[in-house]
Parts: sequence; C-alpha cells; structure tokens
Amino acid sequence: MSAASSWLFVPGDSARKIERALQGAAHALIFDWEDAVAPQAKAAARTVTRDALSAVRVPRERLWIRVNALTTSFHADDIEALPVGAIAGVVLPKACGVDDIRHVSASLDAIDPQASLKICGIVTETAASVLALSEFRAPMPRLHAMMWGGEDLSADLGIADNRANHGAYRAPFLLARNLMLMAAAATQCLPIDTVVVNFKDHAALAAEAAEARADGFTAKAAIHPDQVAVINDVFASTPEELEWARAVIETMEHAQGGVASMNGKMLDAPHLRLAKRMLAR
Repeated sequence: MSAASSWLFVPGDSARKIERALQGAAHALIFDWEDAVAPQAKAAARTVTRDALSAVRVPRERLWIRVNALTTSFHADDIEALPVGAIAGVVLPKACGVDDIRHVSASLDAIDPQASLKICGIVTETAASVLALSEFRAPMPRLHAMMWGGEDLSADLGIADNRANHGAYRAPFLLARNLMLMAAAATQCLPIDTVVVNFKDHAALAAEAAEARADGFTAKAAIHPDQVAVINDVFASTPEELEWARAVIETMEHAQGGVASMNGKMLDAPHLRLAKRMLAR
C-alpha cells in the first residue's frame, strides 16, 4: 500500500484556494465541507468544489472530500453531491467506532457500486470516539486511513489548551493519538498524524512530524500550503532506509524456512513487511 505523506485541508468553498492547492506539492488534498464552511454556505461549497475538480485533470487518488458528520443535517446531501469519478474518497469527521464506518460505507454503496471510493476516518474528536477505538481489530471494506485530531476533543474534555507549556500534547491527547495508531495497525490502514495549528512554526512542525514518523505514522495533516514541504521532507525515505529495505527483500527471497541473516542480524517475516512498507512509502 503506497502512502501519501502530506494531507492538506483546503476550504471547499474557495475556488482560489482549491486552485492553489491543486498546483501545490501536497500528496493528498482534503476539500473541506465541514469546519471550514459556514452552515449557510454548505450548498455553495459543494458546487464550488465540484466545478473546480471538473475543470482540471488531476489523479483522483490525490483528491478527498471531508463531508459533514453523520449526526448533522448536511451529511446526506454531502454524500449525494460527491463527484464519485473525480475523487479517491471521503474523510469522515467525528467518526465513532466501526458502526459509523459501516454506515458511511453502506451510503457509498448506493452511489458507488464499484467500491472505488475509500474512507479516511477522523476517529478521536470525541471522548466516545476514543473509547470506541478498541472496536477496530480487523480490516474493513473501504477503510483506507485513520487520522486523529485534538481540537474537537479539547472541547469535549473541557480542556482549553491541549498542549503543555513545552509544546507536547497533554496526556489525554497522547492517549487518543496512540490508541488511533494501534487501531490503524489492526485494520491495516494508513495512520495520519494531526495538524500543527501554528502554521508559521516550521521547526515545531518538523520535530513533531519526525516523532510521528518514528512512532509509525506514515503521514501528517496540514492546514496551510507552507507546511507541505516540511512534511514531505520529513517523511521521505532516506537513501540508507531504501538500501536497507531492498537488501532485506533480496535476502529474504533466498531465505530458507522464512528466516535469514544479514549483517549479523536475524531477519524474518516482520522485517520483510517493514521493508516493503518503507519502499511503498
């Protein structure tokens, strides 16, 4: 499974920002019909996004739409308005457990019988969603990625600042982050780290992205185009990593009984899986 490293949120009601994003270097674009759009502008955002995508030739694998949450009156209209042939899938906010993913998957079945559309669930925006992460224990149809976020969770927990004075997330948010990482691994989907709200602090972004990468995240979300280059640079595989991955794969191809040795260290199936993931990245 190849992974997009940078996922950029783009207001779905701004043709100018959509055009700029399409010309940028973000690996995946999330046209936002939820938080970035006022209630009275929801219908207009659908039209603006659809018109913008119909006027360009961009690989659909790069294009996503964040629909409104299942509990809102806007969700059904969002699903009906999706430009099915032009996008990779939908980003579902406020996703709570496997039932929400199944619900959206069933809705997509009605407009996309070929099952080409995928789902990226934002799965930590409420306390209930965090508690429901233990439900994700096996791959699910259409579920392609998971993302965690701390801003909405802050409101749910009644915490004014989700970060401590030194910039690190407070314990409840680290719990949500780490549980989401485990849920993504259990479902074999892509884990996406959350945004850095201070889009001018590139040093903090680079440090947080590097930590996320080291912990197993394959991507990070962005809220501003200027953050994309930093994220892409951090998540790019190094020549040393690629050399190691290719050597592991070559060594394991000639292994006897699924176990081999390289540079004095034992290799087995987990090393092969890791090597393939690194090459895919």
